[in-house]
Amino acid sequence: MNCLKVSFLFFGFYSMLEAQSTTGEAFLRKAHEHFYQAPCKIYSFSQKNEHYRNDSMVKTSVWHEVIEFPDKFRIHFGEITEGNYVLFKNDSVYNYRKSKFFKSRADSNSLLLILGGMFYRSFEETLLRLKSAGYNTGILSEQSWEGREVVVIGAAPGNLSSNQIWFDKTSMKVIRIIEKLNANDSMDMRFEAYQNWCKGHVETKVAFYRNGKLEQVEQYYDLKQLDKFPDF
Repeated sequence: MNCLKVSFLFFGFYSMLEAQSTTGEAFLRKAHEHFYQAPCKIYSFSQKNEHYRNDSMVKTSVWHEVIEFPDKFRIHFGEITEGNYVLFKNDSVYNYRKSKFFKSRADSNSLLLILGGMFYRSFEETLLRLKSAGYNTGILSEQSWEGREVVVIGAAPGNLSSNQIWFDKTSMKVIRIIEKLNANDSMDMRFEAYQNWCKGHVETKVAFYRNGKLEQVEQYYDLKQLDKFPDF
């Protein structure tokens, strides 16, 4: 085999390795290894909400929440003593009114997975859950957004219709998630502020855009690390 053929074969092999290292799954593995069990596993917080309709704020509210990664999340609407809450557990959500069970349905809560639950699951299970939620984890694109370099899993540049996760390229923090709710409905979640938390970080301000219009802004405060998931 002459030197020219050897050079072409080596170049082809190197290019294949480089392509493999820039897939969505390769980046996700890197993030998973970096943040594995780094976020606080159990914590509570409160949040102030601004609710919008047609780009105008129509009301405010306060919710109280508690999380246990990878799969428990409770949201109290109003005061905890009122007993109006939802509980996400495993792959279902349970609704309560005045502390009485009302209804339930299947819900694997991909947001809880992406924002921390994945770091308390194996990488293989994380991929399966993301794919089941409609994320094409094989696709990766590098883009610029609001003055920062980002890595987008699940979509090519210019595609805002597919399920996709945007990471800050340097810190690997999730800064945006776009997810289709159904054929004609989508949510664009933008994570605008963070604070260091345990060995990782936690978001403290999120804006939700539904079909291009601002629907809700959430600001989180009074974060407390807990030893166990509380029973109210």
